[in-house]
Amino acid sequence: MTRDTFENIVRILRPRLERQTTSFRKPVPVEKRVAVAIWCLATGSCYRQAKDQFGIGLATVCSAVLEVCYALETELLSKTICLGGEVGTVMDGFAALGFPHCIGAIDGTHIPICAPGGSPEQYGNRKKFSSILLQGTVDHRGRFIDVEIGWSGKNHDAFVFRNSAICAAMDAGTFIPGNPSLQLGDVTVPPLIISDGAYPLRRWLMKPYGNHGETDAHRHFDRSLSRSRNVVERCFGRLKSRWRCLASRLNCREENVVAVVTACAILHNICEERGHNSVSCLGDPNPVLVPQEEDADLEPDRGHLEEGKVVREALSTFMFTDFRR
Repeated sequence: MTRDTFENIVRILRPRLERQTTSFRKPVPVEKRVAVAIWCLATGSCYRQAKDQFGIGLATVCSAVLEVCYALETELLSKTICLGGEVGTVMDGFAALGFPHCIGAIDGTHIPICAPGGSPEQYGNRKKFSSILLQGTVDHRGRFIDVEIGWSGKNHDAFVFRNSAICAAMDAGTFIPGNPSLQLGDVTVPPLIISDGAYPLRRWLMKPYGNHGETDAHRHFDRSLSRSRNVVERCFGRLKSRWRCLASRLNCREENVVAVVTACAILHNICEERGHNSVSCLGDPNPVLVPQEEDADLEPDRGHLEEGKVVREALSTFMFTDFRR
């Protein structure tokens, strides 16, 4: 993160974070509190190390991290994690990756947390550690356009998806401004989101044929979808590379976990928008992705499934015909 980006974040958060000077003591400057929070999120170090690094009390470090995270969520969530008016640009970007009429790629990743006392099984996942799920939908550049944070890691991603705000908004046709459609013969294709095989097929949510692909068109569709969907996995890698607190157990109470993860997603988008690369020496860690399973947990609604099959078949034929030209 450059100094200019840091100062811009401070400027936005200052009205919410600034404290008055009293006759008893001077408040810790806003710049220092934001720096403490960003340092803790970026390094994943314990608060005692931050105390020594910045020369402030342990309680001040704790309050600074949480205050900044909640301020980021309040001031910048709706401004940074959104699709905005860039529908055409995003669709062109995914078309260049090989998948037409697409506005996002969706997937889930586990965020390790400390098991809450008294009920460690509440957040236990199949990998035998406690976690919450981050369901992220990203554009062609790897910027989040939607996040769903806070579901227990024991839930399957299909369950989280069906109960997410983006699923309801896409079903209603309200998520994308103008809701542009593509006409392929007698099939109307809405703006699409692409996913792996763990997600339920819908008319706007495309997943690979997998073992059910029997033709060259189906196999070409799966290859194109896989190349384009890889953008979300790379996004998770960069997210956890930048904000190392997400790569190990979050050092915060259960009620603050969502705010901390949301703040990291917001800061990720800010860095992506300003062209800041993640630190190369850290590399992109392998994100702990939600396991892929076909038709897992919940049986998809039969109407959505049949509509999705029609759209997927028309789209695979169109893509393979265009590929052979």
